[in-house]
Amino acid sequence: MTSADDLGLPLLSEGKVRRLYRLPDQPGRLLMVATDRISAYDHILSPDIPDKGKVLTGISLWWFGQLADVVENHLVSTDVPEAVAGRAMVVEELEMFPVECVVRGYLTGSGWAEYQKTRSVCGIELPGGLKDGSRLPEPIFTPATKAEYGEHDENIDFDTLVGIVGADVAAELRRLSLAIYAKAEQIARDRGIILADTKVEFGRRADGTIVLGDEVLTPDSSRFWDARDWHPGGKNPSFDKQFVRDWLTFGSGWNSKSEEKPPVLPDSVVAATRKRYLEAWSMLTGIADPLAGTNAEEQPPVEETAEQQSVEATEAPADAAGDVAAEADVAEAAAAPADVAPETAQVSTRPEPTIDPAGGPEPAAELESAAEPEPTSTIEESTETGDGPDKIDAMARVVVEVMPKPEILDPQGKAITGALGRLGHDGLTVRQGKRFEITGEGVAERLDEIRAIAEEMLANTVIESFDVRVEG
Repeated sequence: MTSADDLGLPLLSEGKVRRLYRLPDQPGRLLMVATDRISAYDHILSPDIPDKGKVLTGISLWWFGQLADVVENHLVSTDVPEAVAGRAMVVEELEMFPVECVVRGYLTGSGWAEYQKTRSVCGIELPGGLKDGSRLPEPIFTPATKAEYGEHDENIDFDTLVGIVGADVAAELRRLSLAIYAKAEQIARDRGIILADTKVEFGRRADGTIVLGDEVLTPDSSRFWDARDWHPGGKNPSFDKQFVRDWLTFGSGWNSKSEEKPPVLPDSVVAATRKRYLEAWSMLTGIADPLAGTNAEEQPPVEETAEQQSVEATEAPADAAGDVAAEADVAEAAAAPADVAPETAQVSTRPEPTIDPAGGPEPAAELESAAEPEPTSTIEESTETGDGPDKIDAMARVVVEVMPKPEILDPQGKAITGALGRLGHDGLTVRQGKRFEITGEGVAERLDEIRAIAEEMLANTVIESFDVRVEG
């Protein structure tokens, strides 16, 4: 094999997105390089997505740090040749297991397709009445075979996994995968992102230790949804390559089951995909411009085209509105009179899964339903109306307002701003936050206590700021 990165190093293997090089002067070490390529339906697409390799590498490095107390990983250093700086890392050479360890916290994708036929996924029976995008009672481990390029991965049940790697290893892979998902799901949720599912890969050191390999929790290996737009049974806008799959399926006229090669991605799809990957990186890490200082390619601003809007509207199931209609609804709600209360999304909550010594999840606790705090915008302050039992009495109350920090991206506020402009309300900029109203005995004299509560429970101070004041 010849090197495509002009590194003068022997190329050990090449996948759809990554290349592995041997490091002759570092025995037992490999150079793992992430390219800007993107794949879908087992095809490498054209053209590349600018800076995608840096996004995948940067997110993986961040997650390796977050998960250090859960599982060891193969990272050795980021001291790499200048030609691949920012998109490569030096890693341990491991004996990789020939399986992909998939954990699903939400029902979608191939899991949803299988559920519709059998009411189960990879041999795990699930409750009836679930929808595409439903949150599962507890995360499930659904491994898959790791196919060669041009072939299809196949979901397998746990017994098949045991036949491939042995009972003890299979149990450990399941335990580690569920533990990784449990921690990552909580971290992502705290940052306004739903981790719907993810796949991880493991390898074994010479001493038998199983460690995390490859990439981890990137937009290529995971489904990331905006928590504020989560809608079971409807369309869930994502920060991953689902956008590209949707364009191929609904907007390109290409049949993924045909022998024809996929079409070239239009510039608008390339730009929008790059934007989504960068938003995921920024929202997870809390860094407004994570590419700063990485010699990122200069890109023009991304404008949503009519073609993109058509794709996103077309891909929505019949019971869900497309992005364009959703943005208009949000804008109209923001501009509505104060006595018109917008709907509040109902979000189910579940405790973090506990893992038994055999590697399987314990029975799920009974789920509770809770309403998310109703979002408010900075266009105007809300007012209290109505005389029903939910009306807050005319007494002193403490208001906690939580807003994204100025340097943090606010996709929902940006969507509302764009929709307002399309509705003719020019010159307005919206940033969306949350408002909490706290009442109780002597509440006005307990501001220090409430500030502590806000910092601990109501705001993620890494990416949000908050203000506490007395009203009434």
